[in-house]
Amino acid sequence: MSFTKSLGILFLMLTAFAQFSSSESRWSRLRSCDIQHVALDLRFDWTTKQVFGTASITAKPFAATDKIALDAAFLTISSIKSTSGVNLGFEYLGGDADDNLKITLERVYKPGEKLTIRIEYRSNFVNQPDPNSLAGSNGKGLRWSAPTSNDPLKPREIWSMGDPESNRYWFPSFDAPGDLRTTEISATVDRGLTAVSNGRLTANTENRDGTRTFRYRAERPYPNHLTSLVVGEFVDFRQNLGEIELHNFGYPSELKSIEATVERLPDMMRFFGELTGTRYPYQRYSQVFVQDIGSFSGNNTVSTITENMVDDFSTHADFFYLWDLTEAEALAQQWFGNYVSARDWSHVWLDKSFAHHLNGLYNEHRNGRDEFLLWQHGFDHGVYLNDWNSGIRRPIVTTDYSDAATFTGDNYSTIRGALVLQMLRKQIGESAWTRAIRAFVRKNAGRPVVTEDLQTAVEDVTGRPIDWFFDQWIYKMGHPIFEITSTYDETLKVLTLRVLQTQKTDAGDRRPQAEFFRGAVEIEIDDRVERVEIEAKAENVFRFQRSARPRLVNFDFESTWIKEVKFERSLDETLYLAENSRDALARNSAILDAVAQARAENATDDDKVRVRVVLDRIIRGKSHWRLRMAAVSNLQTLIGIPDASAVETLLQVVRNDRSWLKATAIGFLGLARDQKFDSIYIAGLNDVSERVAAAAATALGRSKSPKALDALLRFAEKPSMKSQSLLGALAGLRELGDPRGAGAARRWLEDLKLPRWRLPTPPVWDYRVSAVDTIVALGKGAEIYPLLFERFTTSITEDDVNGIFNNALLISKTGDPRGQAVFDQLKLKYGNDENALKAIAQLEIDFKSKASG
Repeated sequence: MSFTKSLGILFLMLTAFAQFSSSESRWSRLRSCDIQHVALDLRFDWTTKQVFGTASITAKPFAATDKIALDAAFLTISSIKSTSGVNLGFEYLGGDADDNLKITLERVYKPGEKLTIRIEYRSNFVNQPDPNSLAGSNGKGLRWSAPTSNDPLKPREIWSMGDPESNRYWFPSFDAPGDLRTTEISATVDRGLTAVSNGRLTANTENRDGTRTFRYRAERPYPNHLTSLVVGEFVDFRQNLGEIELHNFGYPSELKSIEATVERLPDMMRFFGELTGTRYPYQRYSQVFVQDIGSFSGNNTVSTITENMVDDFSTHADFFYLWDLTEAEALAQQWFGNYVSARDWSHVWLDKSFAHHLNGLYNEHRNGRDEFLLWQHGFDHGVYLNDWNSGIRRPIVTTDYSDAATFTGDNYSTIRGALVLQMLRKQIGESAWTRAIRAFVRKNAGRPVVTEDLQTAVEDVTGRPIDWFFDQWIYKMGHPIFEITSTYDETLKVLTLRVLQTQKTDAGDRRPQAEFFRGAVEIEIDDRVERVEIEAKAENVFRFQRSARPRLVNFDFESTWIKEVKFERSLDETLYLAENSRDALARNSAILDAVAQARAENATDDDKVRVRVVLDRIIRGKSHWRLRMAAVSNLQTLIGIPDASAVETLLQVVRNDRSWLKATAIGFLGLARDQKFDSIYIAGLNDVSERVAAAAATALGRSKSPKALDALLRFAEKPSMKSQSLLGALAGLRELGDPRGAGAARRWLEDLKLPRWRLPTPPVWDYRVSAVDTIVALGKGAEIYPLLFERFTTSITEDDVNGIFNNALLISKTGDPRGQAVFDQLKLKYGNDENALKAIAQLEIDFKSKASG
């Protein structure tokens, strides 16, 4: 990059800082020394949930000094000594602020002179679950889990959450992404437990006192927030990719399911190595599947991933599109976030967005372009636009933030950034993009990077300036709103597209905003895709020579741009696009638009017929299964109850298709509430796909067939992962309405040792929640209140946050008037906890709604 361009970027950043000098802004932290190595020796007290540790920290000062400062959050510091054993003076301010542990060294150290200090400490902060996220949350420091009265099958487990500045809660450190160091971690745990940490395992020692010590060494420097520790009752399913060890730690009872879940891991690692031009840069990679985490944390050489990812072979096959992407994104962070890492949080998108982008590239490679577009790319667009329309707005790179956790955890750091990378991929072309990724990784391996480094890599590969692209999409915020009109001149045989940019900048928002946007855009016209350049101005006009009026005009092929579009089409044009475009996202949108037009007040009966005909052809055709599933769902939206014609189409899907598409067809067919299909539903209960079996159970209940009760009770006993068959049976019993179902549901509710997903949020996966819903629906809610209240009281006594709020959730669903005492008690207990009070308020609203209903 030229000196002039470098000054331009610097000016842009300085301008942004000047605009926000009145608010707290975050830059790279000033460092008095370079942390070289951290060695931790750890023991654990399960009763008090404390770590007792020794931290040996080696550093080199940048200037002559006899002082250093570290980050230590709510630790108790017993002593600090030099390598020679001299006690060092220190001032510890407590709390969790930066540089709050100030240490006076035994002498003045010269610049670059190595020093080592030894800190004896214990932790005091406990990472509690979030009452607003019973499906899992991250938090700070160490999360401790163990069996409780409410959850006797919950395993003993400890896991850390370091991203972005949370490791200081369990060891003294310097929490800044640009400070790279090596580590040695020694963890002594009870026999029967396994400890997993960064780097390679150098020792696993049985001790005379009944404990075991695991020692790990990470020899490549990496940022502090990627230090990881997990302790639990694990089995290790091992794989290899050449000489690289792949370890997958999970629960012994789920060994076969772990094998099913991780079957693509070596392929992912091979793909990322080829894509980046850099084979996996470490000797070992571990995945650890744990309870109660929000999703995943991709740390150095080890990823901590929600145990909800673990499925059996048939279920995992249904969920490839979801869980494989969780695993892939965690793995991709070994290249982006570890091997190449952002210098400071303002550039964290280079870590998170690149990992998300590589995840998408693997999805496309393994599952096809349409799957990537329909599931991942389209979803990401929706997430971004929802944030924008909700007022969540910022440039991707900015120093205008005060809380690192909020900044690094939002959708701009991951999803908008990944959308921008997809645009950049299209802008410069596939070959150039691959070469740019490889150049970026090769040049910046092992060192902190900033966004300008990526820009340099792209410009070096393409030979073209790309500063305009980074300016409008990275350093500024916003997106275009296009209004498009299409006209065709029969005489000149010319198609004219008039493209207006109608977005407005917000004069009241001082953050950098792009007024107009420029770049390459692809336009699908019948059987061709044309590429044109949008200029950064209010109006662009494009003309195309065409021998006849086009039947299909699709602006922004594959929806590459971050944008909103207004492009009016007739119903005929919409239906033609839905069937004939090569763009899966455009076809999906056209299906939705066609049904909306057919349901409009001015729609004719002929309009509805034409839409039905097209939907039927799509359902029966060879399109991607997601498009066919969308057509089934939209046919249901259009007609409600399936008629004879729809039944014929749905039966064809049931006979010839599988998994989600088959399940959607059965669900729609079930709305007919016709007993003559009960044999189809009963057969579906034994389908290899749990999705199909669950849909069949609900449809069977709706049919009110005399065979339904016995079939559903048998289905509930069918072996399945985490009682999935039971979940399906409970849904069917709710629909059946037979009061005998309430007794069965109560028996299952009373059994606390059934395998269980701990996912109470929609769609409900926790059989306890489903059991209560069924009992209430069958008019027996008051009978289970004493049981739920007893469990709630016990959880209060044990201070079991998950148990407390899980049972409060179940009580809210009963609507029993006695439940008000529960919410009054919760408000007293958590009166000073603003976050918990939010959860309580929402549960109480739900409770009162049930009580009044």
